[in-house]
Amino acid sequence: MALKGVRTRAIGPRAALFLTLGLVSFWIASGYRLAPHARSADFLSFYTGASFALHGDWHHIYTAAGQLAREQKFVPERHDLWPFIRPPVYAIIMAPLALMPFALAFWFWMSAQSAVLLGCWAWGWKRFGPEAAVWGALLFAGPLGIAHGQDCALFLALLCGAFVLGEKKKLFLCGLVLGLGLTKFHLFLLWPLVLLVQRRWRMLAGFAICGLGQGLLSLAIVGWSGLWGYAGFILHLDRYSSPEKNIDIDALLLNARLSSRPLLIILTALVAGLVLWCSRRTGPLWMTFTLATAGSLLIGPHVYTYDGTMLLLPAWCVIFLSHFRIARLTAATICTPIATVASTCGPPFAGFMALALLVFVVGVCLESEHSVRRLSRAEPKPRAKLDDPARCVQT
Repeated sequence: MALKGVRTRAIGPRAALFLTLGLVSFWIASGYRLAPHARSADFLSFYTGASFALHGDWHHIYTAAGQLAREQKFVPERHDLWPFIRPPVYAIIMAPLALMPFALAFWFWMSAQSAVLLGCWAWGWKRFGPEAAVWGALLFAGPLGIAHGQDCALFLALLCGAFVLGEKKKLFLCGLVLGLGLTKFHLFLLWPLVLLVQRRWRMLAGFAICGLGQGLLSLAIVGWSGLWGYAGFILHLDRYSSPEKNIDIDALLLNARLSSRPLLIILTALVAGLVLWCSRRTGPLWMTFTLATAGSLLIGPHVYTYDGTMLLLPAWCVIFLSHFRIARLTAATICTPIATVASTCGPPFAGFMALALLVFVVGVCLESEHSVRRLSRAEPKPRAKLDDPARCVQT
C-alpha cells in the first residue's frame, strides 16, 4: 500500500500485476534474441575486467591490446575490442564473477540483473502504489540494458536504497550508498554540488568519504601511472560509441545539427546552474533526488540509453508527488517505450529522449522555484518590538 502523501490512482493491484507481467513477458521475448550479442559484447567487457582483477594483472587492464587478448580467450571470434571502462575498484567488485566459467557467469549475471530490477519495481509498488510497477515495466531502458548485458539495474537500486535511507533520516548512510555510484562517476556529476548548496552536510560527508575511499583504493591498486593510463584510455573511446544516440545535451545538439564544443559547454553550464539555483533551499528529499539525478544524466558525457534506467526513481517521484503538470507529463513520456526506442534510431529521432529529459529537468526546476516562493510568502513576518519608537502610539 502506498504511503501517505502519494497521489492515489485508479488502477488496482490486480490490474497492475497483470499489466506488469504482460510487459515483462514481452521484454523477455524481445530481449532473448539479444543474448548472443550481450554475451560477446557488454558482458564480455565486465567479465574481462573481473578476470584482470582476479589475477592481479593491473599492468594490462587499461590497454587496448591487453583487453582484446583477454577477451579473445573467452570469445575467440571476437576480433575488435569491446572495452572495459570502469575504474579499478569496480573491477575488484566484479572479480568474484570470474570465478565462474564464462558461460555460467553470463546467465548468472543476466538473472541477477533481472532480479535487481524486479526488486526495484516491487519496492516502487510498496512506496508509491501498484501503478508504480506498471510505470517501471513501461520504462524500456532497464530491460534493454539488461538484454545487452549491462549493469543499469544496479545503479537504480543504489538510488532507491539511498532514497529509503534518506527518508528514514539516516543521512550519512544515504550519502555512503550514493557514493557507491561513483564507480560510474560521470552519472553523478551534480550530486556533490546539489548536496553542498542545500547544506545536506551528513549526506555530503558520506558521499565524499565513499568517493575518497574508492579513489584511494584505486590508487593503491594501480598507482599514479595506472590512474593516468586509465584516464587516457577512457578519453579516447569515441570510436566505440554513437554519441547521437545518447540521452544527454551533446546528443540533443548532434540530432539538431548544432554540434559545437563552445555551445555544448554553454548549455551544460546553463543546465548545471539552473539545477543548482533551484536547489539553493533545502526542499523535499524527492526533489533533491530528482534534480541531482536527472540533471547529472543530462550534462554527463556518454550517457547511454540504458543509463536512463536511473530515471525511474525521479519519474516515480514526479508522477506521484509532483503538482506540476508539465513535469508529470514529461516523466510519463520518459517512461513510455517510444522514448527509449526513439533514442536507438538515427537522427533526428534519436534526440527525442534527450529533449524529453531537458523538458523534465526544466519542469522540476520550475516547481522547485515555485515552492521556494510559496514558502517565502507563507513565512510570518517578524513582529515589531514593543519599544520600537516607530510603532509606539504617542499619548
